[in-house]
Amino acid sequence: MAALNAIRLLPQALEPRDIIAFISPSSRLNHVFPSRVSRAQTFLESLGYRIKIFFSDPMPLTFHETVLHRCNEIHSAFRDPEVKAIICTIGGPSANELLPHLDYDLIKKNPKIFCGYSDITLLHHAIFTQTGLQTFYGPAAITQFGEFPKPLDFTLNHFFKVLQSVGEPVGVLPRSIEWTEEFRDWGNGDDELRPRHMTPSTGWEWLRPGQATGRLFGGCLPSILQLAGTKYFPSYQGRILILENPEGETPNGPLPYEQTRSLMADLVNLGIFKQISGLVVGRPFKYDEEQKKGFKQMILDQCHGTDFPILFNVDIGHTDPILTIPLNALASLDSTRNKFAVLEAAVVESPP
Repeated sequence: MAALNAIRLLPQALEPRDIIAFISPSSRLNHVFPSRVSRAQTFLESLGYRIKIFFSDPMPLTFHETVLHRCNEIHSAFRDPEVKAIICTIGGPSANELLPHLDYDLIKKNPKIFCGYSDITLLHHAIFTQTGLQTFYGPAAITQFGEFPKPLDFTLNHFFKVLQSVGEPVGVLPRSIEWTEEFRDWGNGDDELRPRHMTPSTGWEWLRPGQATGRLFGGCLPSILQLAGTKYFPSYQGRILILENPEGETPNGPLPYEQTRSLMADLVNLGIFKQISGLVVGRPFKYDEEQKKGFKQMILDQCHGTDFPILFNVDIGHTDPILTIPLNALASLDSTRNKFAVLEAAVVESPP
């Protein structure tokens, strides 16, 4: 695992008219929210891309057969020579079921852009530790590209900047000037057909100043901890750790503070905060200002005895709009310059 942690296998850049695959490795919601999938497809096709959807729902299947079927969809997308990028439709609760059954040699031989968030964190970790492929913690088809009437400009612009910039560093990461966490019932017919209300952003916040350089890794807090003690858990030595919270028991509610505090304590017990060089925390989902205040203090308390910089309220994960983060790319944090930057290109030029 240590050797693979040093490997940096980059996918080819996304170019006009390329083919993008949609896959659903965790929650299988294509039939539940077909308008969101269709809107995502139609929008990307309006930009000149072609879309292949790798999704079928044969019935009946045993649990094991279902797992293998989902793996086969992933394999088909990676194996397809026409596909340049793979975007997950959404996260879910069950990506961990796939990890022992994935063909990592196939993925390594066919490196492609792979993007998603939430429990797709599990696939990011597994693919990286077993192949070295750099993947992307970023937008999903149903949640971001299926937004009405179209994806948020901030999300879209950064997605394409990261995936199309060849030969130059991604650079300083932008900050949204407005954001939303308004919950829309995607299955409630015409009620969804209005843009979500946007709120002026309060900006990112340095909970602790400092400078750091390290390779980025992390994702959704509960998903990261599912992998502790497995071969899919990378070394976090010297890394800048990215953490963000998912929704709670309902899609319109936060992960309870007590649960988040417990999960952070698990990171303490794993020694992660003694290994990392910096910490980036995403905007906490559905926390009000009073809850955010307690959340920030809890982060500082859990990091007691360390001195790395901590950047909070970043546009990552379960918030909108969101950044596209190249995992395992070299990055820097600098509170004196108020900058969070990716210091390397995230993709390579396609062969002629």
